[in-house]
Amino acid sequence: MEYIQSDFAKTELPAWKFKDLLIIFGGIVFLLITGFGLLGVILQVWERPSDQFFEPTIAQSLIVAGMEAIALIRGVYIFGIRRRKVGWGSVGIKNVSFFWLAIAFITTSIAIPITGLITLIVMLVLGLPLENPQLDFLLPEDITGAQAIGMILLAGILAPFGEEVLFRGVLYQYLRDKWGVLAGVILSSLVFGLIHLNLAVGVTAFLLGILLAVCFEYSRSLWTSVLIHAVNNSARIAILYIIFKSGLLERIS
Repeated sequence: MEYIQSDFAKTELPAWKFKDLLIIFGGIVFLLITGFGLLGVILQVWERPSDQFFEPTIAQSLIVAGMEAIALIRGVYIFGIRRRKVGWGSVGIKNVSFFWLAIAFITTSIAIPITGLITLIVMLVLGLPLENPQLDFLLPEDITGAQAIGMILLAGILAPFGEEVLFRGVLYQYLRDKWGVLAGVILSSLVFGLIHLNLAVGVTAFLLGILLAVCFEYSRSLWTSVLIHAVNNSARIAILYIIFKSGLLERIS
């Protein structure tokens, strides 16, 4: 097994190769396709038309959020960590000081309104509709408080953990080792933005990705980026839920 001496961890870490990226991403896609195929079968059993997938019930949204998180985490573990016979430390899962956890929490508190404002400016400049394209998925009609908590646990905490393991723990480390920190930060964040398949959401994800990669690099632990990502997603879901239930959206429209 090929190893590199990394200042990042001050220990020898397994060097992720391009082959690893292909296998891991391919494995995750396979798990997602399998999961969505199973969901399609379930929808047929429920006798729900397939086009209603884009107007999901809360049950469907929770299932999809759970499938995404599981596919990301299991994909990295099975096709990366276990296949190469390494530990979770290879993706940055290691102890982190309270100082860095505090920095991460403060940073995300500042980043949430800033990234939101930048995204709003981009939407106004490009003439895009001022709406959240993820709203129907995150907050299906008639969602309850308990269901919103479930969405926070899955889409706000578990899914961000899986995304950090993949995009910072594997992709960023590969790009950083190959082309340096700056290229690693920019390219991994760009990929992270593009996979969201929406310009407005992608801009926010790109900016967030830069912050996550930088914090991961200097804290030397994935837990800092996981905390930032989880707080960011959870706060957005909670804010959207409060706005939705308050009827503010209806008054604005």
